[in-house]
Parts: sequence; structure tokens; C-alpha cells
Amino acid sequence: MIYKRETEISIDVLWGYREFKRDETPAPHVPFIQRHGVDEVTAYVQKHGLTPLELTVIKNTALLTDGNHRIVAAKRLGYTTVPVEVIMHFGSGVDMFYEHTLNRFKFIDPALESHLKSIFFC
Repeated sequence: MIYKRETEISIDVLWGYREFKRDETPAPHVPFIQRHGVDEVTAYVQKHGLTPLELTVIKNTALLTDGNHRIVAAKRLGYTTVPVEVIMHFGSGVDMFYEHTLNRFKFIDPALESHLKSIFFC
């Protein structure tokens, strides 16, 4: 079972849930796949705005599963909150993610827990 909600969450709250730290380590270059760096994404966000990031929650863990470049761009541009689609999985997540991705999920801290409760259990 999956529940989804769209909300705004503070960058400070989300920052620790990044799957990849694109401000520190660029995406690997693969010749046949078009990848944009943080500088290009920042320019795009500045011109077109920010589309929702994706935060996936499984049990008592969470991970920013889409938007690792955009959160860095938003921070660079002075955003304090970002739009986020929160996806709450009720299950182990093995049907949705590879094990190496599941191992990147981080325990939910009190700040994120409070926000999740406010949007799912209001």
C-alpha cells in the first residue's frame, strides 16, 4: 500500500536525506545518457521554477529518491522550503528498490517525523 501527499518541506529538514550529494560528487559521466550537472540544474530552476522533489518513506526511514540536484539548486538560489511529493510505503520496499538503494535510507529524525505526522495524520 502506498500513500502520497504533496507538501512544502524545509531544505534544512530534507538535506540529510539526500541519496547523492551532488554538490560534493557530480553524477558519473555516461556517454549515451544525458546528465545535467548542478550548475545547469540551478540555471534551469532559476528560469523555470522548481518541480516537486520526491521523498520516499519506508517504515521509520526516508530517502530523497528524486531531486538530489534540485535541492542543491534550490539551496544555492536561496529557497528555504521546497515542494515535495512524499510517498509513504507500507511494506519493506523490496518491491520498489534495489537493496543498495534501501541501504541508503536514513532513520527519520524528530523534525521530519513531526512534519510527516502533520501531513498524513492531521
